[in-house]
Amino acid sequence: MISRLYIHVPFCASKCGYCAFYSIPCPSSVSIDRYLEKMGNDFKDSSRLCGKIESVFIGGGTPTFLSAGNLGKLFSSLFSHFEISASAEISIECNPETLTAEKADLIAKFANRVSLGIQSFNPKFRKILGRQGSLKSIDKAISLLSGNGISNIGCDLIYAIPGQSLDDWRDDLEKATALPLKHISAYSLTVEEGTLLSERMSNVEYRISNDEIKHNTNDRRPTTLLRQGFEGQADDYSIRMWNLASSLLGKHGFRRYEISNYSKRGYKCRHNLEIWYGDRYLGFGPAASSFDGKKRWTNISDLEKWLSGAEPDTDIISPEKRAREIFVMGLRTSHGWDKIFFLHRTGFDLEILRKEIRQLINMKLLLETGENIRCSKKGLLLWNEVAEMLI
Repeated sequence: MISRLYIHVPFCASKCGYCAFYSIPCPSSVSIDRYLEKMGNDFKDSSRLCGKIESVFIGGGTPTFLSAGNLGKLFSSLFSHFEISASAEISIECNPETLTAEKADLIAKFANRVSLGIQSFNPKFRKILGRQGSLKSIDKAISLLSGNGISNIGCDLIYAIPGQSLDDWRDDLEKATALPLKHISAYSLTVEEGTLLSERMSNVEYRISNDEIKHNTNDRRPTTLLRQGFEGQADDYSIRMWNLASSLLGKHGFRRYEISNYSKRGYKCRHNLEIWYGDRYLGFGPAASSFDGKKRWTNISDLEKWLSGAEPDTDIISPEKRAREIFVMGLRTSHGWDKIFFLHRTGFDLEILRKEIRQLINMKLLLETGENIRCSKKGLLLWNEVAEMLI
């Protein structure tokens, strides 16, 4: 039986410049009402597939864009159709500027983990990313959540932003560690096709005028940022920022447990960890994915078509290829795989990958013991290359 749920709330106040997730800025009240009605019907229809729910992740979009009344309807529908374990991890993403006292009180009644979308504390870089709200809203949001008894609060940060120096990134990290946070996700900016930020860039590069960069010349991010991703295609500056995050956050008790995720002891995101290790889950809402252990399906990224009952896109691959995929996702974590657990989770022995594993070990991208196999630090940094060789 499935014990994990993902809920996609595809609404937000405005589209951030870097965001490639499916979302609808400023939806009508009618669209929201129809969304909530269908979610309730889908919860009811799918509950038979589930046992006791051990984790729920509510993402977006911006879940807290919903009014307190509508957010309450979503929570109530969820808890009425599924049996939620008393020890379940219930996570919700929150943009600080959308949080009110009423919403914080409501969240505290149903959820126990909140991820704040901060991205940067620097007004200049927040503007580049298209972030809304003032910095004061961050402190207010944390105060509201803490005041309602929620202590498991984390945040998302973004680095390798055009014009950002190592000192800028260090400042963002230090500001985050000064807050009462238990979890920090630090992602390198990747400019994806179709985003607003991509439209502002030329086909090859994004130029920043020198007068916008007020840093020492020996600590200056190049004024030309090539369109590069991070994992596997990182430029030297992104690598230095990735390493800085690990060292600085480590000094403050945040340990890296996945390529881009750090937590205080006992505060890893249980939901995401289990998904990386191939656990089954159901996704609800447009663009949400599900995995039943054998097949994966993804709802259409179109609210109207989803409301009309459009069939999801189903990914059907062989059991061995699925096992390879699960193996690769588990290698995103710093611990990697216990071999017996991999056999239990997939039904396959890692010897089916022995040729590729041997090559990756020789390349110093994987480390192996009798019981465990994981990425080296270099392997985590070049995880895309590891994935390409294994799948």
